[in-house]
Amino acid sequence: MAASVAPVHDASELESAVAVLARNGGLVVMPDSFALARRAILKATDLCASNPERAARFIVSRGYSGQLDYAVQAIREIPYMRWRDYDPEDTVRFYALRLREVGMTKNNAKKIIAQGTDWRFFNEIKRELKT
Repeated sequence: MAASVAPVHDASELESAVAVLARNGGLVVMPDSFALARRAILKATDLCASNPERAARFIVSRGYSGQLDYAVQAIREIPYMRWRDYDPEDTVRFYALRLREVGMTKNNAKKIIAQGTDWRFFNEIKRELKT
């Protein structure tokens, strides 16, 4: 399989692209699909937090778990809503500092955050899913 690339007009668009490796090493880049996948993952996370019984029934119906009560308990114990509390910029800052400490980047954390992040989608989905 040869590499398939969705239309990407600018290298900066690759920041929000998803790369999927095929079995033979081909690369598929699909920015729109990645945005949809991110939204679906965050919506599913909110569903698990707001309705753990429904999520557990789904897990059992798909055969991922054999017992509903264990599935409900597991979903209730996982802190699904924490993604709303964390500041992603702090996370990027933390890892940028660690990468600089070990010499993997020469850029400082401020420059990495300024040039390599775009929180618009994250803020938009937070507002959309506000409960």
